[in-house]
Amino acid sequence: MTVWGAWPAKDGFACISDESGRPQPWFQTWAGERRMLPIDGAVTRLAWRPDETRLLVVTDVTGGQDYRLAELDPVTGEAEWLAAEPGVRREIGVPYSSGSQPYSPDGRLLAYATSARDVTCLDVYVRDLATGESRMVLEGDDRYVPICFSPDSRYLLVLKFHQNTDQDLYACDLATGLTRHLTPHEGPAKYQPGGWNEDGIYVCTTEGRDYLGVALLVPGRPLQWIATPDADVENVIVGPQIVWALPRDQRTVLCTPQSEVELPGFASQPFGYDGFVPRFAGDRMLVQVGAGDRATDYFLVDLASGESTRLTDFGDGLPDDLVVPETVWFTAADGVEISGLLYRPRSAAGPVPAVLTIHGGPEWAALPVHDPLIQRLVRAGIAVLAPNVRGSTGRGLAYQRLIYRDWGGGDLADFDAAARFLRSLDWVDGDRLGVHGMSYGGFAALSCLTRLPQHWRAGVAICGPADLESDVRALPPTWSRRVVEWIGDVDDPEDLARLKAASPLTHAADVRAPLLLAHAVGDTTVVINGTEQLYQTLTDLGKTVRFIRLSRGHLPDDREERDELDAAFVQWFRDHLEPCPDDAKTTTEHQ
Repeated sequence: MTVWGAWPAKDGFACISDESGRPQPWFQTWAGERRMLPIDGAVTRLAWRPDETRLLVVTDVTGGQDYRLAELDPVTGEAEWLAAEPGVRREIGVPYSSGSQPYSPDGRLLAYATSARDVTCLDVYVRDLATGESRMVLEGDDRYVPICFSPDSRYLLVLKFHQNTDQDLYACDLATGLTRHLTPHEGPAKYQPGGWNEDGIYVCTTEGRDYLGVALLVPGRPLQWIATPDADVENVIVGPQIVWALPRDQRTVLCTPQSEVELPGFASQPFGYDGFVPRFAGDRMLVQVGAGDRATDYFLVDLASGESTRLTDFGDGLPDDLVVPETVWFTAADGVEISGLLYRPRSAAGPVPAVLTIHGGPEWAALPVHDPLIQRLVRAGIAVLAPNVRGSTGRGLAYQRLIYRDWGGGDLADFDAAARFLRSLDWVDGDRLGVHGMSYGGFAALSCLTRLPQHWRAGVAICGPADLESDVRALPPTWSRRVVEWIGDVDDPEDLARLKAASPLTHAADVRAPLLLAHAVGDTTVVINGTEQLYQTLTDLGKTVRFIRLSRGHLPDDREERDELDAAFVQWFRDHLEPCPDDAKTTTEHQ
């Protein structure tokens, strides 16, 4: 079961869970009573009105990421659709995150972004909840998303989300209609607001730095730095006091100017990705805490005493032999240092096979939280290495930008180093290595299989770009203004040649290992065409390949389908990482 996005209220907290089979909103009282508030589609985010009479939900009805907005009555469960026209993307903050506050403090207004005017942009609107009327407050020339309102509800803070490493902040005066640019700067910089109080706007930013630090932004004044550690601060939370979240190996530390509280696991990601964002619940904090060897649960944390009280027990029914990963480091051929999470099976006779599993994004990270697929592999006697290769978050701005315009370039050296690291371990059988990934991780897995074929005995790629040109041309329209800087320019002949040379499809004939492909028919982020073309090419070449077609969007949101897919992955690696595989096998499977 997966949970995320908890939001506290007076009597309990709301969160999203796929317990019913698809992500839906749930409410749990502080005493532990739980109930679901069902609505159409897969819910991605939620937020309470300040008076807690309605719960806002963002839901994906089709799987195509045309997110729709509705408010739920928490007592009756009745839904009122606020913005539900098909084919339009809406956001109430940074995409895929949970860290913004879309309602004004006085409870009169709701802010959201929409692609209704121009599919390549996000404009920002404010809805009057009393009249139901909406008005545009910022016309975008890129992706603009609302973050929060000023304490007096007059101003709306808006983030221009050009890249994951390049952002800007604007204040929209809702009385005059004027917009003020708050963060003029040169070169890329991150600005991740945590909240706005009477002192000003608290942000995590890399302005003039490589790592995210905590600062107070007051319009018209220089930044006032509060914390500048040699690590990325992942969130700043504004409430009865100012708190920021700092990683410490596989745990999160909540910091104030006076104290630190180490949490019992991992609990914070920038912008609250995956729901990992602490929130104040009165004078305590509601925190989503994950760990590699147990389920993600919710805790109440007392900052004064440091005590953590667990509110949920979502691990009921999980095996009791889950493995805690070890943090490891290795070095690529060009000198780049790479960290990773290494999972070692508890017991095995002789050296074991191993799978390299590469995260998506690519600006994401391998996290020390429970991953059912990884634990299934480990339970089957297969080691797993989840690396944070160049482009990953959490290692500073420069490291994250190493992947820009270099997909299938420097990252290939990291994959090669990861394989060599696994081969160096005396308890790993270096001749029985597999590779797996989803989205960018799927591209990475295909890159490994086609361009480093000597390392691998089996591979799995889910929803991964097989051809960078076709992928760039078919990316979501709202990504079009960032793609040249991010991946490349398909209209420039020299750049196009580079993308072709880095594409797995170009090197399909070099595949040696059996390959399991999976892709959703309705994927609007990475369209299925490239995977279909790769499958047909490998079939024609007589390679061992299987193709599983999924039902909905880019990332499977149906728990039963995801569980079936995970089972197929594990069986694929068990079958093809046997000590004595039949190298002559050339059958082609299709599902």
